[in-house]
Amino acid sequence: MRSRLRTLFHLDLVRSAKAVQHLTTFVVAAISTILITRLFLALSGYPQIGGDTGLHVAHVLPGGLLMLVAMWLQLSFIGPGPRSVAALAGGIGFGLFIDEVGKFVTSDNDYFFEPSAAIMYVVFTGFVVGAHVWRRRVPPADDERVANAAHVLVDGLAGRLSEHRRAEALHSLEKVGDVPGAAQVRDLLRTVPTREPAVPQRLEGLWLRVAEGFGRVSSSRFALPVMGFLLFTQVAWALLVLVWLLRSGTPHGVSVAGVLLGTAASVVFTTTGLWQGRRRGRRAAVESFQRSVLTSLLLTQVFLFAASQFAATAGLVGDLVLLGLVNADLARMRRAHG
Repeated sequence: MRSRLRTLFHLDLVRSAKAVQHLTTFVVAAISTILITRLFLALSGYPQIGGDTGLHVAHVLPGGLLMLVAMWLQLSFIGPGPRSVAALAGGIGFGLFIDEVGKFVTSDNDYFFEPSAAIMYVVFTGFVVGAHVWRRRVPPADDERVANAAHVLVDGLAGRLSEHRRAEALHSLEKVGDVPGAAQVRDLLRTVPTREPAVPQRLEGLWLRVAEGFGRVSSSRFALPVMGFLLFTQVAWALLVLVWLLRSGTPHGVSVAGVLLGTAASVVFTTTGLWQGRRRGRRAAVESFQRSVLTSLLLTQVFLFAASQFAATAGLVGDLVLLGLVNADLARMRRAHG
């Protein structure tokens, strides 16, 4: 019976090699949008779009339009080109949407409903954890690597392939065995002409240069202790802000518990990473650091902004820098060891 159900629901889905990158872009864009939106509203006195006309254009509406744009890009164009833009637009749109979750779950449409932070945390954490478990449960198969290279080839056949993407696809094909179509895709990739990236790819090129900068910093012999120090600094900052808030006001108990839980988990992951750096090697250490950063981003900052938008925005900047360093180091090690 179980095998029949498994066959019935088997969708033959081919996983994207860029899935983690695009999902990370989506989540970071969504969380950044929430924090920036709350900060802007606090600084501007919570204005209402529509003025005194009796109309109020909630920002859930432009959020829905941006998610529609992301879907339109995915459904209207082929090749990997639109994915980055769709992930960014969809993330911003989803952030604007879920930022108003308090209005959807309260009878009086309370935007400031304190447990909203917990709802957002459950959504984002479930999404990220589920994506990582799904990705790591089974590593990409050789036929999936060939399929991803063929996906890149689509841009080449249309004359829109950058040299960087071609080199990246050819590198992935070096790891596959005797898979049907691999040799043909490899030959086509080598022969199709390349050109200067278009505007979306130029933006991607800017991100690549930023990533290269992160890579140079993260490859230093002092990178592990420096990243550990910065992670502990983030924890100390969150706790100092929490103490200041407790002395100056009465933040919601859910927010206090969330910040304490997030900082405690970050300390555990960071300490474990420093220990693993000596025992199990650099990769295990950096993976633990990645869990620490994601915990801070998805748990600590989400609950912190419910009490202080300014403090959470500063913490967001620090988390994004740390996430860039950690991801650059992991990407470098994956390229080196496959």
